[in-house]
Amino acid sequence: MRNNHLRIKYASFLIVLCFLTTGCYATITGAVVNAETGEPIEGAVVLVEWTKTKGLPGMVYHEVYKIIEVETDKDGKFTLSGTFSPFVNHPDVVVYKAGYVAWRNDFIFPGWKKRTEFKYQNNQIVKLEKWKEGYSYEEHHSFMTYGIMGDSLDKTPKFSKAASEESKKAQQEVNKKKR
Repeated sequence: MRNNHLRIKYASFLIVLCFLTTGCYATITGAVVNAETGEPIEGAVVLVEWTKTKGLPGMVYHEVYKIIEVETDKDGKFTLSGTFSPFVNHPDVVVYKAGYVAWRNDFIFPGWKKRTEFKYQNNQIVKLEKWKEGYSYEEHHSFMTYGIMGDSLDKTPKFSKAASEESKKAQQEVNKKKR
């Protein structure tokens, strides 16, 4: 009887521990490099956004919990502070530098293929590919900003500026198509 009581306590402890650590994201470090050369990329913007799901079944919406941006140093390195809340969704991570294809933790450009190898952990190596002729700025802008909450862009001036520049290129592209 006492053995069963201990087993129940132990199982309860494990369940509570799993619940409390789900959604907790520690500070991580990483580097952004050129995918072809492996050289570090200075000045890349790394944006991370955590959201919370709210509402009732069938009427669910997301709210920004925390959003941060950092810029890589001369060695391409970055440090991201995390968040410790069991109620946040997996973060959206976007890395961008002008002249390169944006990198996301959930999808790959072009084609919006699902990215499966990403884990939120230390020593991340993010490989940015050079922009190639034939890519669509219109699609790329959508890719960069997909899922990032509009009002949170006020809190991320570097990413907002980059998204604005991509938007201008996308508009030029659209105008050329109309001619």
